Parts: sequence; C-alpha cells; structure tokens
Amino acid sequence: MTPLLKALLSRWYIVVAGILLGCAAAMALSATVTPQYRATTKLWVSVGGDAESSALELAQGSNAAQQRIRSYLDLVSQPIVLEPVIEELGLSTSADALARAVSATSPTGSVVMEVSVTSPDPQRAAALAEAVARSFTEVVQQRLDANANADGNAGAGTGVTVTETSPPTVPTTPTEPRTTANAALGALAGGAVGVLAAFLWWSLDTKVRGRDEIQSTWDLAVLGDIGFDQEATKRPLILRDERASVRAEAFRSLRTNVQFLASRPEGARTVAVTSSRPSEGKTTTIANLAVALAEGGLRTVVIDADLRRPNLANVMGVEGSVGLSDLLIGRAELEDVLQPWGTAGLQLLPAGTIPPNPSELLGSPAFGALIEAVSEDFDYVLVDTPPLGSVSDAALVSASVQNVLLVVASGRVRRADVSASIEALRTVGSTVQGAVVTMTRSRAGKDRYTEYAYSAQPVVRGSAQRLRKRGSTA
Repeated sequence: MTPLLKALLSRWYIVVAGILLGCAAAMALSATVTPQYRATTKLWVSVGGDAESSALELAQGSNAAQQRIRSYLDLVSQPIVLEPVIEELGLSTSADALARAVSATSPTGSVVMEVSVTSPDPQRAAALAEAVARSFTEVVQQRLDANANADGNAGAGTGVTVTETSPPTVPTTPTEPRTTANAALGALAGGAVGVLAAFLWWSLDTKVRGRDEIQSTWDLAVLGDIGFDQEATKRPLILRDERASVRAEAFRSLRTNVQFLASRPEGARTVAVTSSRPSEGKTTTIANLAVALAEGGLRTVVIDADLRRPNLANVMGVEGSVGLSDLLIGRAELEDVLQPWGTAGLQLLPAGTIPPNPSELLGSPAFGALIEAVSEDFDYVLVDTPPLGSVSDAALVSASVQNVLLVVASGRVRRADVSASIEALRTVGSTVQGAVVTMTRSRAGKDRYTEYAYSAQPVVRGSAQRLRKRGSTA
C-alpha cells in the first residue's frame, strides 16, 4: 500500500471535509454574484451578387464577406455602433462601458455573425441585442459601404448586405453565475486541498493509530485490542472491579489468543510483556491477563521484573517490599516471596527492593534458572519488564522466555519507538510474537463485545486439566 493511499484511508474524513467546504464556498461566492443574462442575435453578411450572378461571382462575394466579417467582429463594440444605441434607448452609460457587455463571434469560414449582449435584466439584454444589431446593420450598409462607393472603390464596397436571421429572445436562464459548474470546481479544488492536507497530516503524525497500522507496518499479530478507559488508573484490575464490562471481555479475548499462541509446537508458556515507552498500559495489561488466565483454571504466576519503577504490586494491591531482587541475590527463597492472589490460584512475585544493578540481575544465570523453575510448576509464567525504549532490561529478560508481547498504546507511542523496540529484541536474537493494542478510542473497539458481554465464570477444573494435558502434548 502506497503512502498516499495509507494517508487517504486513515484521513479520509479530511478529504470529504475539503470537498464539502470547497463546494459550499463556491456556492456561497456564486450567491453573491449578480445574475447576468445573455441575449444573442445572428446576422448574415453578404457582398455583391444577384440572381443573374455567375458561380464565380458568388464565390468571390462569399470570400469577400468572410474577409469583412473579421473586421466586423471588432466593429460591433465600437462607439460608431454603440452611441446610436445609447441615444435610441436613452441609456445613462458610455460607449466604453456598454462595449464591455457586447461581444461578437463567427465560426471560421462562415458568413454568419453572432452578436451577444449581457445584462442583469433579461428584458434589457434582448432590447440591447436588437438595437446593436440594427445599429450595426445601418452603419455597415448606409455609412461604411456608402463611403466606399463615394471613394470609387465600388468593387470593394458595393453590395454589402446584413440580414438578421435570428432575432434575440428574452433569456430565462442566467449565464452567470454558473452555480453548478462553480460548485463542481469548488468541490474539486477542496478535494485536492483535502488530499494534500491528509497526506501532510499523515506524514507529520508519527504516532501509531490502531491495529491495522501495526499489522501492515510491522506484520505483527494483534492478540488484543483494549479500549481506552479514563478510569483505568483508579480501577486497573477491571476483571476484579467490573467483570461484565467491555474492557473485561477484551482481556478475556486476549487470554484466548495467548492460549492459542502458546499451543503452537514451537511455543511455550513463558511470556514477557513489555512496551516501547512508559505509560502505555503494560502493567495493567499483564495484571488483567494474569487474572484472566487464572480464572480460566490455569496455574499462573506473574513476575514483576521491572526493577527500576515497579508497579505491579500496587496494581494488584499486595505488599511488594520483598521479591524478585531479594531472590536473585540469595537473600530470600522462592516460597518466601511468592504471594497468592485471589481465589483462582494466581501467584505473584513482586519486584522487591530496587537494586543498583537491575540489568546485571536480569541478565544473570539466576534469573534464567528462576524462569525454568517456575515453568515446571505453573501453566503460564508472565513477566512484566521495563519499557524497551528506556533501558535494555526487557531485551535481557527476553533471552530467558520464549514469547514476547509488545504493548502498543494507540495514539500515544510513535512508530519510530515501536520500530526501535522490535529492532532491540532482534539484536539479542528475540522476536515479538504479538502485540496488544491499548487505549483504543474507535467505537468499533468499544462495542465489539457489548452484545454478548457477560459475567465470566472460571472454567471448571476438569476442563482446565484437559487444556493443560493438551498443551503439554503439543
């Protein structure tokens, strides 16, 4: 898909607005223009010849008429023709002013002239056209032709005849303004401006906008689409506080997709969740995902490996002063720092004391051994990590897990940051298995589960055992 097409598809409403505004502006301007009516009369010009003239004489006369018409076209708007019109009709205008409303045309090779007069009054336009035709005929036949004969140029001036073949009629439709044509041109110009504005806005707007852009730009599978909730900071655990909400169902859908991800032959049940920048909803996402997995009857442990700004304990509402960092330096045992949460069997390992060397601890063999140990006792091991755009901790954690999910906040994170995060993981030999879009504001995302929203009940224990057995077989 070309950049221009992407811009048009993502900013189509700008193009539509440009078309509508351009059309409206053109129609508004047309409404301010005084309507002008045009009356037209046709004059046939002949030179010499009578009933007994030969074919050669008739041809010569026709050629002479065609030659004279070229000069007559300019003569129509001259004072010699227009001043008698002004006097006849009693007009309070000058010949120069009237000349701007008079025009004459003739097709090439024709002896017919079309004389047109434009006026705001259709009756006046017809009267002027008739008067101009009459004055022009008199000037040509009685003055110019007579003068030519008086000068002895009988061959050039004798026998000029001007005949009105089509008298002017009172026009009923104005020729100006051309409202329909102007509206079409305005719409075309507005559409062109809209296309340019859409492309410029798309070029300058470097933020990620929804799942479609993630799929098309980085070819990532979008496993979850979590809608924006302005109350998320007050109720981060939506699966506990409002189980039947649309956002809660979105997290259950994420759980299902993560289960499919882990059921692949090359998949595993150790999943690291990270983001490119802070405040993208990473910790809230992993906490609700952990609750959803546990409610599905799957033994789940969630580890807070953000040893710089840990927040998982606060989100889950548990004590987090002792945890992962204390375990990695040998100051505590695993059974001493694991904390049960809820009634579905979810276990939580907080970050513990903030150490001075987080990267060294997360890249140590002790952390890898911890992941292997808990993997034997749980169905899913979820690891919360710092943002990839800030430090290298998440890349170090990815070496110890087999799945990495990237949280992408729609409308908040920039495309360059997401690309840098994916490249950072690729540098250490890891890849992003899927993305979770958060803070989605589209109405489709909000309403997707509304019709079938329900208060989810945990999967019965027998079903959970079958799921675990099937996963281990795969």
